[in-house]
Amino acid sequence: MLNKQYNDPDVAGIGQFIEQNFFNVGIGDHPIQALNALARGHINPTKLGADGFPYHAEDNGRQEITHDPTDAFEFRALTLRQLKNSGNFFHNAVLTNVRDVVEYFNAGIPMDPTAGAQATLSPRFTNPRGPGTPNGLGLSEQQVDDLTDFLENALYDPALVTYDPNSSTDTFQPNVHDLTYSKYPPEIAALGAKDGFVPSGLATDSNDPLTRRDEGLEFLNVTSQTNIQRVSSNSQGSTQTDNYTITNSSTSVVDTNLLIVVQGLAAGIQLQNASGTTSTGNPYIRVFLTNGVLQPGQNIAQALIFKRPGGRQGSAGKLLSRSPLGTG
Repeated sequence: MLNKQYNDPDVAGIGQFIEQNFFNVGIGDHPIQALNALARGHINPTKLGADGFPYHAEDNGRQEITHDPTDAFEFRALTLRQLKNSGNFFHNAVLTNVRDVVEYFNAGIPMDPTAGAQATLSPRFTNPRGPGTPNGLGLSEQQVDDLTDFLENALYDPALVTYDPNSSTDTFQPNVHDLTYSKYPPEIAALGAKDGFVPSGLATDSNDPLTRRDEGLEFLNVTSQTNIQRVSSNSQGSTQTDNYTITNSSTSVVDTNLLIVVQGLAAGIQLQNASGTTSTGNPYIRVFLTNGVLQPGQNIAQALIFKRPGGRQGSAGKLLSRSPLGTG
């Protein structure tokens, strides 16, 4: 990741190589997260995690976003810079120093049996020296020391240690989770906390465009990149089904998933197959794209089912997306 900064094209979600940033290196949930899952009843008693607790598979990585089993337990690989003072590593923060991370990769043995049993487990982690070779990097103790020293010191800039919200210098940010105050809990949002940011307003880890879209914190309007056409309409009683094709009419990839937002519905008309409603009350359908992308010229079919007790029909309006290729 030395060549991948937060605003590089593929990291920011502009281009066709986004998935190259995600890897399964055999890491499961943190033991405390497993305890939280136990308390919430999200548990699979037939499997045990590396911590000895029943494995709940609550955090299955990028698959949670794409709904694609080929993304199971794959997590974002971030930069190697500024690691010395991080204090926690991997998505579950289970390791707390750089040397332990180097030793983990040097061993090449999955920490979590469930994540390690997935077909997505990366051979770049288990057998980086090639097929048929022993697990791991094969480094000596001295080489582990040298690599640790390189990561901690050669790739470390003291000028970036302290985050200054007024500075124009981009920094690497602390790891903060569960920042949807508008939902959990709304009383913090009422005090001015903004979704996706810590209450102080300072930066969060991975607070880049792709991650913010993956977490549903912001969306791009890609209406101008798409051609939306109704190809048929059928009515039965009070139900009307409109079939649409949505074509990527741009020269860029539309990525991850789409929100089809229906606007201008007459009073009383409901979108029966809606996934939810926007903050302004418009119903939307979330569409997970095949393989996570809609290529230039490629199209998808989508049915909109309206319940119309007597009003006029609705129409597919603004198309919003987590795609990195829209504008806005």
